[in-house]
Parts: sequence; structure tokens; C-alpha cells
Amino acid sequence: MSAEVNARLRNHRHVKLGDIAALAAVSKATASRALRDPGSVSAASLAKVRRALAILGVETETATAQEVPMIALIRPSVPSGNVDPYDRLFQMLTDRIFAQRVAAVHVEAISTQVDALTQSLTGADGAGPRVQGAIVLGGGAAGELAVKLQEFTLPLLRVSNARHSDGIARIVLDAADGIATAVQHLVHLGHRQIGLAVLRDTAAAGRIAAFRKSMASILHIPATRDQAPIVEATGGAMAGVAAAEELLGTRCSAVIACAPSLSFGVLEAASRARLSVPRDLSLLTVGDMPDADVIAPPLSQVSYDWETVAESALAEVMTMIAHPAQATRIDYSVTPDLVLRASAMPPQRR
Repeated sequence: MSAEVNARLRNHRHVKLGDIAALAAVSKATASRALRDPGSVSAASLAKVRRALAILGVETETATAQEVPMIALIRPSVPSGNVDPYDRLFQMLTDRIFAQRVAAVHVEAISTQVDALTQSLTGADGAGPRVQGAIVLGGGAAGELAVKLQEFTLPLLRVSNARHSDGIARIVLDAADGIATAVQHLVHLGHRQIGLAVLRDTAAAGRIAAFRKSMASILHIPATRDQAPIVEATGGAMAGVAAAEELLGTRCSAVIACAPSLSFGVLEAASRARLSVPRDLSLLTVGDMPDADVIAPPLSQVSYDWETVAESALAEVMTMIAHPAQATRIDYSVTPDLVLRASAMPPQRR
């Protein structure tokens, strides 16, 4: 493998030994030995280095000989200070792809680079091999890139919170159903003044409608802004804090947060107001929340079975690649589950 890889490294001047070592989570010395003499390192270290090479776009002899397909894993770029809600799914997909001896290319989509990324991934720029398929997570720039790639009839699938009439196969993470589950649980605990914090994005309208509908049907109220307060926030931790402070001003006894930054914002705002979660304020997160079980207090959440989503997404794309003429454009929803921890309890006086 070493002669082949080293030759390719010389042709990929942007790929440095430090890049490979960092991505593989091994030392530079180990990465160097893996490239020069694969037999001198452990099987685990060699696998990590080969995986890093594939992600960086440097093919190995093994990959070339077996004509291993290459799949692009695409997600929108996350602004500094934000938490990527698709991070766990992204990592699970990466692991599953490599377990099937398929190469993965990691792509962070930025609006200003959509055209260039389209040319690169489809091989239209002539600078490298095209990918054989793509899995696109989330919306924003990633959604824009998905639409562009579809024009090249590239087998692809989107995993997002919203449906679109773009004809792309998709798995929809049903946030509306998750919000209804969250409202039902909090009402069951005895809460009547419940607020909603959502990001100001393309999915906001659907989540707000689901929240108002759930509040109205479960509590038998008109669910006006006073009875079911809602705050839309931009991304970032400070925006989350500002949104939470606005909801606290409405005397909510519970808050449903629809993004990690908003959940962290609620915790910070409660701390500033000398309120205890959950004694003074219950908090329930809808969607993935990294390390939700180790945060103080451990956060109750409505989340998805990411293992099943990853398995389904990869299976669908591999089927499209193998049988492009027979591929069925799937469009189905995944319903989240309620995971109870310690951030929600019956309301107390404050």
C-alpha cells in the first residue's frame, strides 16, 4: 500500500501527514509507519489511518482494486458557538459506511460554496473522481447542495425536519410529533403555562403550529400567545439565553426547547435568575442533545433512534447506487421517543 499511497499524497499537496494523524487520532509517527510499512502498526491503527485517507480523498490500493463506491456525507456548516444537532447521526453513518468497506467523503456545506461543491462531488470540475451517492443531513446550505446534486441524477437521500416538494428521497424527522409528545408529558405533570423556544429557520412555522395545536387540544384553550408563549431565536448560545429570558418573563413553569443552543440558553438564563431546574422551571428538549445524560440536571428529551435512522439511510442509498433504474423515491417519517431524565417535574410555586 505504501508506494501507492505516497504517490497519491504527492499528487494531493493539500493533504499533510499532520492532517492524516489528526483525523485518525494517532500520532504522526504512527501515521507515517502506517503509510510506509502497514505491517509495523496494529490493525486498529491501520484501519484508522485508512479511514482518514478515504475521508481526505486519498485512495488506497485496496480501495482502487476493489472499486469501492464513495458516498458523500453532507451537513450544513455550524456557526461557531452552536451545537450540531446531527453530530451523532453523522458519526454513526460514518462508522456504518466504513464497516461496509465503502469510502466516505465528509462535506460541510456553505451557501457561497454550493456551486463549487457540486462540481467537485460530481466530477464535473475534472479534478477528481465523482461520488456515487450522497446522504444529506439538515437544511440550509446542505439542502441547497442536495437540489444541485439532484440535477446530476446522483443517488441521494435527505434526512431533515421538514418535507419539501423537490422530489428528493428523504427521511423526515417528525419534530411536530415530538413537540406534541413533549406537551402531553408536561401537561400530565401538571404544567399549564408552557413556553416554546425555536430557531428561526425553515422548520419554525411547522413546529409553532404543532405546539399551538397540541396546547389547544390537550388543555382545551385557544392557545393564544399569552397562553402558549413562543420565542423564535437566531443561532448561538447568547441568542438562546435571550430567548429563554423572554420566556421566563411570561412566568412559564416549563419550556420546550427545539435546539441544543436553546436548551443551554434556558439553563443559563435560569441560573442568572436564580431559578433551579427543575424545581422552579422544567425543561424538555425536542431533538438530539449531546451529552444530555451528563448535564446537570440530566435533560429529559424527545429524541430519535439514530441507529435505525443511520441504518435505513445507508441501506436506501446503497440500493439506489446498485439499482438506479429501480430506485424508489422514499418519503417517510420517523417518530421520536420520550426519554425521561431529571429536568422536568410537577410545577412548584415561585
